[in-house]
Amino acid sequence: MHGMTQVEPDPDVPREAIDQVAPPGGPAVDDATGRGPVAGMGFGSGDAKGIGSGDATGVGSGDARGVGSGDGTGFESKRARQTSNYTSAVYGSVLAATVVVSAGDLRSPVTLAILLVASGLTFWFAHVYAATVAGVHGGWQLGSIWTGMRHEWPVAFASIPPAIAALVAALIPSVSVTDGVWAALIVAIVEQQLWGYAAVRNAKLSGPALTRTILLNVFMGFIILALKLSVGH
Repeated sequence: MHGMTQVEPDPDVPREAIDQVAPPGGPAVDDATGRGPVAGMGFGSGDAKGIGSGDATGVGSGDARGVGSGDGTGFESKRARQTSNYTSAVYGSVLAATVVVSAGDLRSPVTLAILLVASGLTFWFAHVYAATVAGVHGGWQLGSIWTGMRHEWPVAFASIPPAIAALVAALIPSVSVTDGVWAALIVAIVEQQLWGYAAVRNAKLSGPALTRTILLNVFMGFIILALKLSVGH
């Protein structure tokens, strides 16, 4: 037909993909089915499922399920969810350390452990509630709430190691209550450093950015330690 324009094949696109999109003898561009670089499943800049920079499920920079910088369920968003988990873990470990600092030196190991776990669970529920209200994981559907609970669980989990340290210290007769508090604090700070390092590894930082982030992580640990020394009660 004279009204149809033949599109030259892209040398970067595999021949099999071209055969699937535009079979021999078929139209090069079809606006109805989107079998070209216009819409549908085109390999160019398709609007729906383009492999290039498609908006919906494109492998390039698709907005919904793209493998590139997709905003929905693509690999980029999965990496963002993993990074957020590290964020929750770092936050939870800092929270646990501040709970130990605010509890003082005269709290019994059992009381301190209960405070740690209760604080972790409370802030875990608070994070899940905030994410649910904001519709981060899909709103108030049961599956979405369950997803949010799993996603924010590191906030609560971070309180467990220092709580265990406090209880273990209580089982050692030679360890005083104050020493048990310090043991819980040291575990919380070490945990904060480890989670921070894991987050740095996950972000694949290098060069000056890596150095600055590690120094900031260490600096945060010193702030917690200085706060404990300054409170001294």
